[in-house]
Amino acid sequence: MIAAELIVLGERSELQLLAPALAVTLAAQCPERAALVITLVGDCAPRRRWAAPASAAAARHRDRLADQGVAVSARGRLVTIELAGEDAVASSERLIATAQLPVVVVALRPRDEQLDALIGAARRVVVARCRDSELERLAIAQIATLGVDAELLEAPPSAAACFAAAGLSWGWLARSDGQASVELLAAVPIMLAITLAAAQLLAAGLCRELAGEAAGAGAAALLQSRDPQAAARRALPGWSRGQLRVTRRGRELRVAINPPSLVPGLARLLSVEARADAGPPA
Repeated sequence: MIAAELIVLGERSELQLLAPALAVTLAAQCPERAALVITLVGDCAPRRRWAAPASAAAARHRDRLADQGVAVSARGRLVTIELAGEDAVASSERLIATAQLPVVVVALRPRDEQLDALIGAARRVVVARCRDSELERLAIAQIATLGVDAELLEAPPSAAACFAAAGLSWGWLARSDGQASVELLAAVPIMLAITLAAAQLLAAGLCRELAGEAAGAGAAALLQSRDPQAAARRALPGWSRGQLRVTRRGRELRVAINPPSLVPGLARLLSVEARADAGPPA
């Protein structure tokens, strides 16, 4: 049997972080700077993630396989194929035999005799770490019965996993060739999305604190028979006053603030609210 370069096993959530990272590492070591990832799909398909534009090598191998009638796609350095059904393992064996790239097989389906044969022939087998050490020990022990020494590996940090899922190598900054420039351009949307998401969360957190302060100031003004809405507004910095909404129900004051956002409509979805009760009238 022709051997896969790498077979990755484990829990679904960890596999979908670890497998692409291992695949882009193999791709970086290959003269073609690309790798073939075959996912054996079980009951649920893999979660779709953002995909970087395919590199020239990945696109070339994608087109070669597509001409053979294979349902294939490419992202960054990775050529990806999903196989399901009873013939999935047999189909993967044929693809491994004709592949011109390093092959990573990701098993998202239960093990059976066919899959065990594929595992037993692999050059390397990796089990993704999970929270249950007993499950890890059992998985390693079961694979050992096939005459294979499996490795336990942890999923990469979230930023590296995000790049790998898009088909990009986390080490692209250290490269100085043309491929690094292509990957840098492809990585810009990811970096921008991460930065915007972090900024949006920080803005929402700040507005939650401000809303609490404004509600407290309004409730204090109500106790002193002053205008609670004006007091709440004065407690806020100028930039946030235009996003302020103050409502009063009896002695209770509610303050809502829409955090600033570059995405239209997102600010209202992330609106934060605080309440303060002035208590019974004196």
